[in-house]
Amino acid sequence: MEELEKYKEMGQTFINKLKLMTYPVAIKMIPPGEEVTSNALRPYKVFGRDIPACLIYTWCRHSGFSFYLQADDIACKPVSIKYFGLEQTADPDDVYKAWESKARYKRNAEAEKKSRELDVMLDLGEIQGFVVSPLNMTIVKPDVVMIYTSPLSLSHLILAATYNGECITSHFNGMEASCKEGIVRTYKTNECQVVSPGMGDRVLAAVQDHEMIFSIPESKLEMVLDNLFLAGKKLSFAPFGIPHLNPMLSAGTIFENPVEPGVWDYLRKRIKK
Repeated sequence: MEELEKYKEMGQTFINKLKLMTYPVAIKMIPPGEEVTSNALRPYKVFGRDIPACLIYTWCRHSGFSFYLQADDIACKPVSIKYFGLEQTADPDDVYKAWESKARYKRNAEAEKKSRELDVMLDLGEIQGFVVSPLNMTIVKPDVVMIYTSPLSLSHLILAATYNGECITSHFNGMEASCKEGIVRTYKTNECQVVSPGMGDRVLAAVQDHEMIFSIPESKLEMVLDNLFLAGKKLSFAPFGIPHLNPMLSAGTIFENPVEPGVWDYLRKRIKK
């Protein structure tokens, strides 16, 4: 329980510092044979049927409930089969065929497959399921944390994650984003990810127009939190922070004095003529 208190405190600090409107979502992968806490609800029992995994993330971050998802709980079979490795079909190409014949997210079956060449997946049977819990009230030690946030707070999270000199490489193809990028890629690569919620997230899970996702592996959670708002601390005018005053249709001047970082003038004086 002591260990969980640390994560709960981090979750609340993220909420306070970033003025988050919903709870950060903690994800815990459950290997085969591992016992699962009874405090996590089974979606099938709660809703009376399987539902999209992305909708569970929405329930968690708005309601504060914790859930345990297995194959039977997940209606979105492409993510259950292809990304979480919880189920399988006879033909490995069945998922591509289903996308092409029943949805046509891409031009044709070849394009469906090509757009997912760089996908990261869990092996079949690698996990038996996963727990979804609000970080500030978490019932599990997270492997991954997804923060649903505004583009402004996303910028601050990127700055914090790269403050020590790292760079973030993210992947986008418009689909299955919260599951495959927010959870699986972050878990498998142990790297932070910028995630643009996909159509399932937007249409089925009610992710709003103004929301993006920043996903953090457990190993980097404390680093990102410690680095929040350190970027730009040597600027002479208002440092980055929240609330953040964004100029609206501004010419970039205040009382005819240009608003610019000292970096620009420093380099102006060092340009070879």
